[in-house]
Amino acid sequence: PAAAGAARTPPAPAPPARARLAIVLDDWGYQRRPVERLRDLRFPLTTSILPGLPYSRAAADESHALGDCVILHSPMQSVKAVRRERTTLVVGMAPSAARAMLEAEWNSVPWLVGLNNHEGSRASADPALMAVVAGFLKGKGAFFLDSVTTPRSAIPAAARAAGILWARRRVFLDDSQDPAAVRRQLLRAAALALRDGSCIAIGHPHPSTLDVLQAEAPALEARGIRLVTVDQLVHR
Repeated sequence: PAAAGAARTPPAPAPPARARLAIVLDDWGYQRRPVERLRDLRFPLTTSILPGLPYSRAAADESHALGDCVILHSPMQSVKAVRRERTTLVVGMAPSAARAMLEAEWNSVPWLVGLNNHEGSRASADPALMAVVAGFLKGKGAFFLDSVTTPRSAIPAAARAAGILWARRRVFLDDSQDPAAVRRQLLRAAALALRDGSCIAIGHPHPSTLDVLQAEAPALEARGIRLVTVDQLVHR
């Protein structure tokens, strides 16, 4: 990885921004190679890091050193029969157990300022469990990013009830890892940002996604789109 403190070079002057786009990349921690590529992404980025994996801390340290936003990618129960992470939040668990699990996750990753859900199509639809998560984040002074893995998400209501900052994902960049498909999704996110003033897009550190972002994302500035970290798009 790059040396600590090697912050990103400020972008060249661009036309006044008409829109803001935040790109969030999930699932950091499994591999070293994506961490080594972080310096190639020459724009503000948000890294969402899974807890307790071999490269979780390295990813957080490198991202923070580059001036990026670091959030926790908290594993949550899916409606699908997918492999669970060791610290997956599940529907029906005692609030005290959920808070203890969240605390352990939070303490395992440095530099955190927020959280989004990993999987979670079942857990994030559960009002009681999301109220626990929102209450935990309130205690940390942190925000809640809804990955929107279900149309029945309870995250917005829980965040509003807790009085914390929150936001929601609008575009997934890489449901398909085909570079042409990733590029189309990036352009879709850009179009939404121009239309509505802002957009949050979520992807993953797949080689094809990193290649497309490295090549295409900085050019969006010339179209009047300012790339920002996700903490700049949260609201109450």
